[in-house]
Amino acid sequence: MKIGRNFTNTLIAEVLNEEERKKVISGEIDLFSMNALGLMEFKRRVIFQLEEAKKIGLDWLELDCDVPNPYLDFTDEECSKIKEKAEELGITLSVHLSYSGVGKEVACIQDYERELVVGLHKKYLDFAHKIGAKVCILHPGTAPFYFLSPYFLDKIETALLKTLRELIPYAVERGIKFHIENNVSFDNIYYEVEDVLKIVEKLREENFEVYFNFDIGHWFTRAEKGKDIPDDPVEILEKIPEEYVYEIHLNDYVPKKIIFHPPLIDTPGLLKKEVLERYFKIMKERLRPEVIVLETAFKTKEQIERRWEFLEKETEYIRQIANSE
Repeated sequence: MKIGRNFTNTLIAEVLNEEERKKVISGEIDLFSMNALGLMEFKRRVIFQLEEAKKIGLDWLELDCDVPNPYLDFTDEECSKIKEKAEELGITLSVHLSYSGVGKEVACIQDYERELVVGLHKKYLDFAHKIGAKVCILHPGTAPFYFLSPYFLDKIETALLKTLRELIPYAVERGIKFHIENNVSFDNIYYEVEDVLKIVEKLREENFEVYFNFDIGHWFTRAEKGKDIPDDPVEILEKIPEEYVYEIHLNDYVPKKIIFHPPLIDTPGLLKKEVLERYFKIMKERLRPEVIVLETAFKTKEQIERRWEFLEKETEYIRQIANSE
């Protein structure tokens, strides 16, 4: 079982100039503003991300195509260099398709808009193919609250299935394993495991090669809809068929405080060490994913200042738990 990472905001400080970095660490610039200043440039530096992933002992790197990103402007030469560097370092790549802006409308009930989104995601899949990515991940859309009637939900499911029936073969033809990831509850649809499994099962019955990337941190957001999280929060894993699993996302969440993806060491969220130990026991003994991709995001200026220490310690912490008997 490989361990990978989407670096999210953890190394954005590396691409800031010295004055900007000092202002972030002092608190004069907040972390959302740090993202605005440096996220685009950080995403552009894929070779840098690959080299840093190798330094901290990772096997896998996931690139985030959410906006803003520069990836559709990459030349064939730039893509070839990324592919060559990943192969040289022995790191597998995956691509997370866009999940905000236009990219989130994969379940749009109006075909004209939905087809525009399909075209956009095909461009991202072309990029993924050029860099040699083996996996892609898609969020299954969003819906406004006034669409949450059974009649609209049926239309949404029909639209989503249309999109997936077009995108999955496009990915498979390019050697990419297509994953559907459960949403956060703020998206209003497909945040429950059963709802996503229903979609995967329908597509599998039609002989589409599709996988379920279960994000437990996303699932914890059901608390914001007034839904319970069990005393053992990983018991939900028992509902997932092992044949649906290839890549899995791992991140935490703090209910009621609405804190996404806090570091897993000394977490304020639900994934305490004893919970992670049960999580990895299920992963090793039953689900057996090819890779677990960490999606930690830093929340404090101290974490930004000590970014390398946090990344190295968290990676080692997860490896120790994953490899324990």
